[in-house]
Amino acid sequence: MYDIKNNIEKDIFDISNKILNAGFSLFLVGGSIRDIILGKKIEDYDFATNAKPDQLKKIFPKAILFGEKFGTIMLIIGKSRVEITTLRKESNYTDHRHPQKVEFISDIKEDLKRRDFTINSIAYDMKGDNIIDVFGGINDLNSKIIRSVGNPDDRFREDALRLMRGVRFAFKLGFEIEDLTYKSIVKNSKLINEISPERIRDEFMKIVNEDKSSYGIELLRKTEILSNIIPELVTCLGVEQNKYHSLDVYHHLLLSLDSADKKVKLAALFHDIGKPQTKDGEHFFGHEKVGAEITYEILNRLKFPNEQIEITCKLINLHLFHYEPSWSDSAVRRFLRKVGDKDTLELLFLLRIADEKGNPISNYDFDNLSQLKSRIDSIEEKDRYLKLKDLSINGNDLLKIGYKKDKKLGEALELLLDKVIDNPNLNNRKDLISIAKKNLFDTGKKL
Repeated sequence: MYDIKNNIEKDIFDISNKILNAGFSLFLVGGSIRDIILGKKIEDYDFATNAKPDQLKKIFPKAILFGEKFGTIMLIIGKSRVEITTLRKESNYTDHRHPQKVEFISDIKEDLKRRDFTINSIAYDMKGDNIIDVFGGINDLNSKIIRSVGNPDDRFREDALRLMRGVRFAFKLGFEIEDLTYKSIVKNSKLINEISPERIRDEFMKIVNEDKSSYGIELLRKTEILSNIIPELVTCLGVEQNKYHSLDVYHHLLLSLDSADKKVKLAALFHDIGKPQTKDGEHFFGHEKVGAEITYEILNRLKFPNEQIEITCKLINLHLFHYEPSWSDSAVRRFLRKVGDKDTLELLFLLRIADEKGNPISNYDFDNLSQLKSRIDSIEEKDRYLKLKDLSINGNDLLKIGYKKDKKLGEALELLLDKVIDNPNLNNRKDLISIAKKNLFDTGKKL
């Protein structure tokens, strides 16, 4: 019924034959066989075999060994990653994630019992050329159903990350979660707190980075997982905005997320997360600053990389800008100084576009951004983006004329930069030294 062989790359068969010729069994399992049945292209291959880790290592001496306990090796074949795992039985999941006892076995049907969902518990016998489907995974694929293998409570207590994986599979494949499995996710949603922040972050971003990711976020909310991992986002639900918005804050954030370029999806999802804390009638004064602070806490809690935290929070803090043609050149330079560089400027524009598209009744003129870009290009051509490093003098020059090595030195450089932003013609050594000398004394004491 399903042409499995013709959907497997030739190089993969070469690996398969090495194992089979050594006298071991080999099965294509998990997402690999699932995607073939769904007619999707396989990017990574997962195999299960009765060969033990030391035996696999002899067959593939250059393979990466993940650990003797779990018996998994990895090979990189072209652009594909191939994982080969010894058939096993697991028990004693004391931390709701890792089994304390792993027993290597030879029965593929027993191995399939430990898997999360029926659609991932299908195997293809590479030697016998037949499909093994003891839990009805193919039927659930055809019916577009996410169903746990066996008792859902047991599966989620064994590995609480399966809570988020179930949501992600349902969202990504466009499937429904079977009723008992769905109720078990809600019932056990608090177990997600037992999982490491890094694992939660990775699963969360797999949802965020998909198209129409709002459906995945909404499913996380409905299953009560979101209130356990990012409760700050749930508090935005039902927070009404002013007459210029037709959606509450939560649904505006979701629509902005769907409208966002992949480069700014995270910022789009959180850009107004400070509104519930700053709501004052129809106003949300300072919500961008509060939102950046809340986002910083969320991303730190989920162990995001520092660089990603920094740029996401910066974009949120700056997202309320509105250019007017009446801006002076110095006003444009001050805006650029806040932004910092052209890469950040591009991201800020993308976030602004997502923000406006996230409001169905917005009448924002996107030509406004084009006008600002033209002004910036014109100013850049004349005098570059002005930053401290662009000044014609530096801290050493100020030390030579009497400044001390303390915070006043930095303040003096900032003052000089302000002068140059207002009048770029002052950016020469003579004028800057003159200005610095005039500001050297304050109430008779050296700065």
